Amino acid sequence: MSAETNPAAAPLAVPSYLDQAPEVSARFARIKQRPVILEVTELSKSFSSPNRPPTVALDRVSFQVHRRELMCVIGPSGCGKSTLARLVAGLEPMTGGEMLLDGKPIHGPGPDRGMVFQSYTLFPWLTVLKNVMFGLEVGGGMSHAEAEQDARMWLEVVGLTKFAQAYPHQLSGGMKQRAAIARALANRPRMLLMDEPLGALDAQTRCQMQSYLLQIWRQVDITILFITHDLDEAVYLSDRILILDAHPGRVREVMEVAVPRPRSAEQFLSPAFIAARHHLEELIHPRAAQAADKLPVFRMTVVGDEVE
Repeated sequence: MSAETNPAAAPLAVPSYLDQAPEVSARFARIKQRPVILEVTELSKSFSSPNRPPTVALDRVSFQVHRRELMCVIGPSGCGKSTLARLVAGLEPMTGGEMLLDGKPIHGPGPDRGMVFQSYTLFPWLTVLKNVMFGLEVGGGMSHAEAEQDARMWLEVVGLTKFAQAYPHQLSGGMKQRAAIARALANRPRMLLMDEPLGALDAQTRCQMQSYLLQIWRQVDITILFITHDLDEAVYLSDRILILDAHPGRVREVMEVAVPRPRSAEQFLSPAFIAARHHLEELIHPRAAQAADKLPVFRMTVVGDEVE
């Protein structure tokens, strides 16, 4: 029976990732009217080592992020995603180009940028409350009482009020990252840089943390640049996605995510979500490359039956 006579056999039609509902199109129009928080122009980064030619990690990368936008950065392994985050954070010097935050050049770390890493970076000898207070007292010039009041407010925002006196080893992985987010936001940065912050979490906790992050983002005046290798995560979180090629890292595309907000887990099966994910899959893992990228076959079994 052919696909024409058997509808069940017909391939699933995926809409174009460019198709946007009117409310989505209107939202992007509003985003583009907001001030540009981060402007990256012709950014390049090379690494040198003795007796070897320089390794170009990023090559002439240019993009903009608008106020209160959540932009994910995604690409194949070796595309320079984490390097980009470290450059914007001021943790590494750039080789060429320009980065402006609120129109001012980025030259090193600053309180206008907060960062959350994949590894847990809380001070293990301090309670959750004192971890959040640390930057406020040391760098923010607040008194102990002011820092505690502010820290408790941020713990309430991330849902950790009941664990204020707990130590990091007493927290789950997701709770540690929520505490790290609270600590980063407590300094009231203009931008939050997140370098695969959910990568070390199990699948269930990761999904829960994605929901928490969106709830926090909706309540706070913060712009987020989020590094990830997870396609579903990028579509679920992002307004736009910066897609990088690898070796060297170059901008392949800046994609608008046509999935309406507010986001929910039910949207994972929506046509707009599937279309966006399908487009990312084609860019990052093209079928031709998958066919060519096969390991050599070494037969190491004498069993007569096949596993495939």
